[in-house]
Amino acid sequence: MLTPYRGILALPGARAFTAWGLVARIQMGLTGLATFLLVQIEYGRYEYGGMVVAAIAVSYALVSPQVGKLVDAYGQSRVLRIGYAIAIVGRIAMIAAALTHQPIWVLLLLTPLFAAGGTQSTHTRARWTHIVPDKDALNTAFSLESSLEEVLFIAGPALATVLATQVDSWVPSAIAVVTLAIGGYGFLSLKATEPPARRADARRFQAEHEHSTALVIDGTLERIGLPPKPRGMRRYRGALRGHLLVTTPALVVTTVIFGTQGAMFASVDAATVAFAEELGHKDMAGLVLAVWAVGSLVGGLAYGSRVWARTLASRLLWGVSVTGVGAVSFMFAPGLLALGLLMFLTGLAIAPTMAVGDGVTHALVPRSRLTEGMTWTRTGMDIGIAAGAWLAGAIIDRHGAQGGFLVTACAGLAGVAIAAVSWRYLRSRRAYEEMITRDDAIPVAA
Repeated sequence: MLTPYRGILALPGARAFTAWGLVARIQMGLTGLATFLLVQIEYGRYEYGGMVVAAIAVSYALVSPQVGKLVDAYGQSRVLRIGYAIAIVGRIAMIAAALTHQPIWVLLLLTPLFAAGGTQSTHTRARWTHIVPDKDALNTAFSLESSLEEVLFIAGPALATVLATQVDSWVPSAIAVVTLAIGGYGFLSLKATEPPARRADARRFQAEHEHSTALVIDGTLERIGLPPKPRGMRRYRGALRGHLLVTTPALVVTTVIFGTQGAMFASVDAATVAFAEELGHKDMAGLVLAVWAVGSLVGGLAYGSRVWARTLASRLLWGVSVTGVGAVSFMFAPGLLALGLLMFLTGLAIAPTMAVGDGVTHALVPRSRLTEGMTWTRTGMDIGIAAGAWLAGAIIDRHGAQGGFLVTACAGLAGVAIAAVSWRYLRSRRAYEEMITRDDAIPVAA
């Protein structure tokens, strides 16, 4: 089962950027629950914790696509060395504000800084897309990434819960800051596997074609061999002209589906903490959530180890359906042991569903805009996380853990409905095709 993974990790530079990218993403497994517990413990209200987590998610939704555009245009190292620094400062300021019990609006104002580094998972996946031209190998790479992220979601919630409740509320948030700093800048130091910037490619194209003979008869004719001059009036009349969500409507569908999954993930985190507290075992909440992530890890590794004949649209429908049905079952768990079992079974479909979503995006979006494209699916997830965290926190304060699980169930069923309605449309979409050329070709293992 592990042979395909050994093949892609044997590619030059793959192990290095995978390892540093994993360290940089440790904060992904910590940030949500660590911030929720930091605020809930310091302020004594689940609703406040949900509000701050929701604000962080909204910030990612608004800022990450813009960071993705900049990364595609200017390159990862040029953009993210500044973005990581801003994100680190914002996280430190959040810890300080919570510990000094600043008004909640101060914490909310700090949340946009978290997103200055964009979404790390898309930066790592963009590197895989750069070095792996074969679609089956890329499917394996995306599955590996989803599975490795589940390792973080295994350790992250458990670590955050134990450290916040047994040591101090700020400790897991501080660990998130340190790992982002070390892993992020280690990741940026690896220049060999960094995807080329789109602006750099355009300049190289122009330089290669400047020698073309061009007879300029009057100022209205384009010069042969050079990109056409920008027309300000046309750009003004169509402000959304060329926007990925306009040129690729199927990307809207996958973004919305990811949104329902995000709402499910955020609400189940809050509901599980509340459920464990009602049973007198709040410190066990992280372990229960870790079991969910273990199921996702197992499912992700199994999915990526084989070549699938079914279409991406069908695989997406099956994955979302399994998670949706599982989300409904959480409401009927009589205790933490039963909840853990149901979460493990549901988790088997999470990483495969995320990998399929990445595969759909890769099939539909030009490679020169892939970071932006995958950022939009994460933006959908962030919006869902924002809605799920806020709604679950507010309902839990009023109706207890069962209210939180009701939000989880509704989010899961919404995902099933959207995937079912859009299945035929996604099946009819043609994959984006383009010729890929590189200055220095990276060999692929046989």
